[in-house]
Amino acid sequence: MLQAHHRTFTGTIRLADAALLIAACWVTNRFLSGAFVSVSDAGLLVQSCLVLVCWFVLGERLDLYQSRRTENLFRELQSLGEAVVLCMGLVTILALALHRGVAFHPVTASLLGFAAIAFERTAVRGLLRSLRVRGYNFRYAVIVGCGRSGEVLAATLRGHPQYGVRLLGGLRLPGENGSLPAGVRDLTDVGNLRSILSEFAVDQVLLCPSHEAKSGNLLEVFNLCDLAGTPCHYAPSFFSLRGVHPSVAWYGNLPAFAFSTGDGSPLRRMVKRSIDFFAALIGIVILSPVLITIAVVIKLTDRGPVLFRQTRVGQFGRPFACLKFRSMCMNAEAKLAELRAANEEDGPTFKMKDDPRVTKIGRLLRKYSLDELPQLFNVLLGDMSLVGPRPPIPSEVEEYDWWQRRRLSVRPGITCIWQVFGRNRVPFERWMEMDLQYIDNWSLTMDMKLLARTVGTVVKGTGC
Repeated sequence: MLQAHHRTFTGTIRLADAALLIAACWVTNRFLSGAFVSVSDAGLLVQSCLVLVCWFVLGERLDLYQSRRTENLFRELQSLGEAVVLCMGLVTILALALHRGVAFHPVTASLLGFAAIAFERTAVRGLLRSLRVRGYNFRYAVIVGCGRSGEVLAATLRGHPQYGVRLLGGLRLPGENGSLPAGVRDLTDVGNLRSILSEFAVDQVLLCPSHEAKSGNLLEVFNLCDLAGTPCHYAPSFFSLRGVHPSVAWYGNLPAFAFSTGDGSPLRRMVKRSIDFFAALIGIVILSPVLITIAVVIKLTDRGPVLFRQTRVGQFGRPFACLKFRSMCMNAEAKLAELRAANEEDGPTFKMKDDPRVTKIGRLLRKYSLDELPQLFNVLLGDMSLVGPRPPIPSEVEEYDWWQRRRLSVRPGITCIWQVFGRNRVPFERWMEMDLQYIDNWSLTMDMKLLARTVGTVVKGTGC
């Protein structure tokens, strides 16, 4: 009965979503002028049917209509937004191929359709959560395992009655020495799982093994749930680690859990890379007179090469040639060993306030960070980002502590928290901590703020 109600409900929501998207197409057709090519009402009807078909296919493919009661609203709207863009893009391509014209404004219809669907989903979500708080529309779950993730899940479900998930109790796996989450009824060990699935209406099993559990015992739980037709949600304890973002990677037909630090969202990474590319391209064009002037001055005053190419370590430890305007004498690298004793920075990096290797024009370039401008080409090529931890040299990486290597998990950048707030005033370990702080809390808003502060730092001339 529950499954029948679920199918009816999801089918109704699916039709409502498609109807709103089609309505958005008709609105733009009727009230906005300037479609690509004039299309008849029959063509509009055909394209509306295409919207319906594409939406149903994408809804199935992207799992838009699975239960999202425990998922936050932003993730649901993000999935819907991606589906709307894909749907309208596919329909536009098909419409151009079939009718040599589109009967609606794709961009306007997409925005209008997404806004309508988002409003509808938010209203439905609010209604359902209100019902669950009142004791309706809830599901029963059983926790299996004494892992840390079980404690997190139990606390989350208790603290969010609007999710509508009630815990019947918990079961231990063989070999586990820990205890079940506080407040969860003890149903002894996993040997009772078969009888519990037979006697009670269990809607889902939450498998939360501790480190002592063996893979064979997990397989038994999966098989029992499969035979009973009960969904099993697997939550290993390491999923609750700070900064770990799990996803599923496919190797042919074999799924594997993939773990990444920082932001694991492909969409946000794509947006960051797009901003980097176009901002670097625009920056190179606008700053080309400055770049040319600096190059000419270096050539006239020193006669040596304009650019200094140094091997740096990029994302995941890949080496690349980092570009800078040359601010030191020709044999600066050879003289470094002689100056090691005068290093003013702790850790593997080398910093010296009055470095004798720096040329006169180099001091000016470093003061206003102008020597870093050629790294816009590194950003354009994808070796670097506008914002990210500064790229280290290989010898520095060799001396990293293990925890410090995580700063290599993202693209290195021209500027970051250290450049804006610390520079040479913080010890090496604090510098590393600031980079990891950026990785763990990264957002596009943070990037914009750091870029704005970097401009102020450059104008003030507080560079090294």
